[in-house]
Amino acid sequence: MKTMRMVILAAVAAAALLALAAGCGGDQNGPAYRQAHKLLVFGIDSADWRILDPMLEAERLPNLKQFMTQAASGRMKTFIPLEKSPVLWASICTGVEPGVHGIHNFVKGQDEKPVTSSAWKAPALWDILTAAGRSTAVMGMWTTYPARPIDGVMVSDFLPYGSKREHPLANLVYPDSLTDVMVGLRVDPQSLTDEDLARFIPAGLLPEAEQKYPREMAELRDVFAADLSYLAAADYLAHHGDFDLFFFYLRGPDMVSHHFYRYMKADLDYVHLDPAKVAVFKDVVKNYYAWVDEVLGRVLGWFPPDRQTVIVSDHGFYGPRRSGKKGTAEHSEWGIFLARSPLYEAGTRFGHLAVLDICPTILAMMGLPPAHDMPGAILTEPATRDGAKHLHKLDKHRVDSYMALAPASGPEGERDPKVNEEIRRQLRSLGYIN
Repeated sequence: MKTMRMVILAAVAAAALLALAAGCGGDQNGPAYRQAHKLLVFGIDSADWRILDPMLEAERLPNLKQFMTQAASGRMKTFIPLEKSPVLWASICTGVEPGVHGIHNFVKGQDEKPVTSSAWKAPALWDILTAAGRSTAVMGMWTTYPARPIDGVMVSDFLPYGSKREHPLANLVYPDSLTDVMVGLRVDPQSLTDEDLARFIPAGLLPEAEQKYPREMAELRDVFAADLSYLAAADYLAHHGDFDLFFFYLRGPDMVSHHFYRYMKADLDYVHLDPAKVAVFKDVVKNYYAWVDEVLGRVLGWFPPDRQTVIVSDHGFYGPRRSGKKGTAEHSEWGIFLARSPLYEAGTRFGHLAVLDICPTILAMMGLPPAHDMPGAILTEPATRDGAKHLHKLDKHRVDSYMALAPASGPEGERDPKVNEEIRRQLRSLGYIN
């Protein structure tokens, strides 16, 4: 505990001195400093410029297009060989490699129990910020059940599951006082109307889709309902708190891509699909990204227009492979990263950018130096003149390590065999487990 405190005191002291040198004011706990260093992260699982760029050109992503005029952006290279989402997001949130952070898979053991938050061996952003006296709201992030104590709110990745239970899973949310509120915001897939689903499938084809393809329609309902649930949770938290880090994450784009991307690629000689089925599902992925763009506009509107903001994915999406392999085989090594901040020139491009650079850069945007044992760089290439000076000073004054802040085991949560099977069934449908 003493070592932990010394690490954080050193980090905060360094940040305060660097902020003073950069003209940002030396009181790291003062209102002006904290406002300047607040950050919104908008995570989009599997977002890929190969699908976004044509949609931007077609004017189908107006909010992202406007945001790009205010931000620096680039292609982010993820791990090769391609990894699973929990592994990648854990590296984004900790700044260290999987062998260090401890998240290696969706499930573990012969009985394939879902991996829980006790697997984290390295501190995530919210652990570092908590020790520094800064608050976080994080919702939906992989491997966060059971939700553990942080300065702020954690809505775990198990929120969509176990909806038939008489009582919610224990430790579904931290603090527990918000559990009933969050569960009350959960969207039942069966409550989705034809109007909701017509966002993705032409209204005239919905009756045929429901009759002929019930499995695919159930998958679409489940994905959309889960994202709507976390959107509702985020809306509530944005209007009932003021957090230094607001980390909003959408898993749906990856899941929709695994289920429906192949219908966009029906012209490939190794993709063999019923033309009638292609007509129903060929636009689901693009339409889902159009909805994500609407959500982006909505979320940005919750915060001041000068709020520092990062948009990031963990990997891209290649689509169907000639080998026929699914799951991570369908991923691409190129994700996306955008950063809107006074530190960076608006409308510019990042150069080399890798997944392990994200955490050090986020910490720097929040006025905290990264650690020497974080292999990634603070991104400085498209920085403003003053921003580059500030970022270089933070990089020069890295702390030795934040590993002393690695979370304790935390609450046990609750093991429900039906919930575990619900999760396994979903992972099988995505090709992630057998």
